[in-house]
Amino acid sequence: MYKLLIVDDEEIEREGMEKFIRWDKYGIELVGSAWNGVEGFEKIREERPDIVLTDIKMPVMNGIELIRKTRKGFPEIEFVVLSGYGEYEFTSQAMEEGVRHYLLKPCDEQKIAAVLNKVKAELEERRKQKDENQYQKNVWKLLPRAKEQIFRNMLLGREQFTKDYQLLLDKIGKSREVAVLAFRIQKGFDNLEQFVIGNILSDLLGKEKVLLSTAIENEVLLLVGADARANLEAAVARTRKEFTELEPSPIQAAVSRAGIPEHIGRMYAQVQGLFRIGDIERQIGFLHEGLFRDIQNSAMLLVDYQRIRNANGYEDILFEIYLAFAKMELRRYPLQEEEEIMGWVLSILVNGNKVPERVGKGSRWDLFEQVTDQIATKQGMSPGPGKEGQRIRKIMLSIYRNIRNPYLNIHYLSGKVLFMNEDYFGRLFIKIQKEKFSAFLAKRRITLAQRLLQYEPELKFSELAGIVGYSSDGQYFSKEFRRVAGMSPTEYRDTLKK
Repeated sequence: MYKLLIVDDEEIEREGMEKFIRWDKYGIELVGSAWNGVEGFEKIREERPDIVLTDIKMPVMNGIELIRKTRKGFPEIEFVVLSGYGEYEFTSQAMEEGVRHYLLKPCDEQKIAAVLNKVKAELEERRKQKDENQYQKNVWKLLPRAKEQIFRNMLLGREQFTKDYQLLLDKIGKSREVAVLAFRIQKGFDNLEQFVIGNILSDLLGKEKVLLSTAIENEVLLLVGADARANLEAAVARTRKEFTELEPSPIQAAVSRAGIPEHIGRMYAQVQGLFRIGDIERQIGFLHEGLFRDIQNSAMLLVDYQRIRNANGYEDILFEIYLAFAKMELRRYPLQEEEEIMGWVLSILVNGNKVPERVGKGSRWDLFEQVTDQIATKQGMSPGPGKEGQRIRKIMLSIYRNIRNPYLNIHYLSGKVLFMNEDYFGRLFIKIQKEKFSAFLAKRRITLAQRLLQYEPELKFSELAGIVGYSSDGQYFSKEFRRVAGMSPTEYRDTLKK
């Protein structure tokens, strides 16, 4: 509700506007009226209206004088001038004083309302701008703690469309490309160590390129401008060297791909992925996408080449490639990226490190079969082209194609998938694998669960159970895990952390 004061020496018009216009209908509260500028100014000091509707020609103090006097003490008040024909000189003077709205007498309620709606819109915009300016002042007074907390929330995906979030984006520049740089040591960083890292990097890269910093668990995270990436590797090496003089613990560093500030959460996920790959490959230094591309793409490290090379048979190769696909699924790779990754895998295991070509052109399962067959053939472990070899291949592929099905058992596989006699299938399977189907399936599922936990220790057990073929409630999965592995999934995860 905006407050309005009327100043007009013509009693009939003044009282008519007071009594016959329903001001509340327009979101306006009428706080009074005056018959000349002197009385009007006294009312302005008492009531502090938002809008003054004033006549130009009045005795004692006219409208122009009232505007000038009010502007000195109350510059935020908006004036609407009432003028008659022939009073253009006064109207022009009012415009010089910053008045943008006037009404020509005689005027009716509709015309008055139309002008006042424009004034209200301007006042609303001014209020919003004032509130925003005050908000920005308050937030930036809290620096650097406020920025640090906002940055942490953005990394963790907690900031969405809040004033803090939008304000920080505006300060950074919404279209500016940035990257997340992280440092990690096992014990974590204290406040002094966090400050030291940020200070060293700011000196090396320039303060304008190190935009934000915070700490999460055992990591210090910084937001850097993408234009700093050219000097980033050298700066990180220097920072690690300087830091080890304070703290001898090994320090890892990783940087995300560049992107816009709205994608900071995704960049943080990329950094976490690089750290996981670094742990697996025992890479301690500076982890970045380019480094792993130089050794045949970072995602390629999802495959355990040594185990594949040491495989004892076709099924061992099947298992390792299936595990690689399960890991890629956890990281939500699209089919096209999986095809590119498998091209690198084949270049190492089959084609002697030649530059790979993309494989696939079919479904995800077609890609799995193609890669497995090529590796098995190269290592002399293919079941062979004959009738028996193809039967073995079909059986083993069918097991992995259905391994996630909680209803998979010898009856289901032989009757509904392979259309074979169950007794015959059971004898054939023992001949192939030297154990019963039920024992083989349980061991393979639990081994798969163990290897996935090694790769992603924080994977939820309910999700893990579904991936390896048990119901998501996890009860039977935990029971089978303990029976096969000799410990519960939780105990196994604890051994990994140690």
